[in-house]
Amino acid sequence: MLLAIDIENKITNVGIFKNRNLVANFLITTDRNKSIDEIYLILKLMLMDKDIKFSDIDHVIISTVVPELLESYSKISKKIINKNPIIISPGVKTGINIKCENPKEVGTDRIIRAVGASDIYDKNIIIISASTITTIDYINDKKEFLGGVILPGIDLFEKSLHQESAKLPQVEILRSKKILGNNTTKSIQSGIFHAYQNACWGLVKDIIDERRLNDENPEIIITGKYRNLLAKSTSTQIPSLGLIGLSKIFEINKEK
Repeated sequence: MLLAIDIENKITNVGIFKNRNLVANFLITTDRNKSIDEIYLILKLMLMDKDIKFSDIDHVIISTVVPELLESYSKISKKIINKNPIIISPGVKTGINIKCENPKEVGTDRIIRAVGASDIYDKNIIIISASTITTIDYINDKKEFLGGVILPGIDLFEKSLHQESAKLPQVEILRSKKILGNNTTKSIQSGIFHAYQNACWGLVKDIIDERRLNDENPEIIITGKYRNLLAKSTSTQIPSLGLIGLSKIFEINKEK
């Protein structure tokens, strides 16, 4: 079995693959202050809850955008499988061509999602990752990563509004059906939701127009914690897109 670990700023997504099939998946909080022993125990308990033991794991692959956690997870991985894990870094084959000014600047989270999407669809793809940091990336039908957009997530919209005002309360983030709210809470919820949705879908439209994709019918994939807030009939939700990408990268780089 393959243990795939996708470490993002707030959430770490963990998946177990058997012959490229995702057989177990769970989320844990990304905590820079946890010790190696603590993380090891959390992983062990979460896997046990899925009826999986460390002894069932043969390989580990890791992607992280939190550099200070890389050493901890690498040591844990070596403890589990008694060999070094595959770490997404320059030199690891991905199957896509990163056509950016400096490919090393592109976050591994964006890369693995692009790999996962390109593994599923053989066409032009736009990926919206709706998390605390929202990214919107474009991969063409030649499997070339041509860049994207980075903007605050919807929770940062809500947080900044509350923190920068004296009287506005914190509110639950939810899908608002009406534009006009008839009280302060509903007005904030509407403003946050519609601003975020219009920003993301407006940027998608701008990408389609700029790249002249109107006749190409690009696949629009939404992933991430807040994907349900952006879902439309013209899009596809794939919760574990990054893990799918890690599984594909492992297949490309595994020892023959």
